[in-house]
Amino acid sequence: MAAVEDATTDGSLDAFPTGDDDENDGPRITGPHVGQDTYGNVDRRYWQCEHCRTETTNTRTLKHCC
Repeated sequence: MAAVEDATTDGSLDAFPTGDDDENDGPRITGPHVGQDTYGNVDRRYWQCEHCRTETTNTRTLKHCC
């Protein structure tokens, strides 16, 4: 698995920081989240748009979401 280089000091990650938490700043992206297969094994990491709940493994696709 690839390491995350842009983590904050507390270990969290904001994939696309918006500055303020205003609704007008753009989509709020959360992640990485862990996806599991039917046996409970980790099979992917994904990010999600809080507004429309779109999930993707490529954060670039959420850059212009909503």
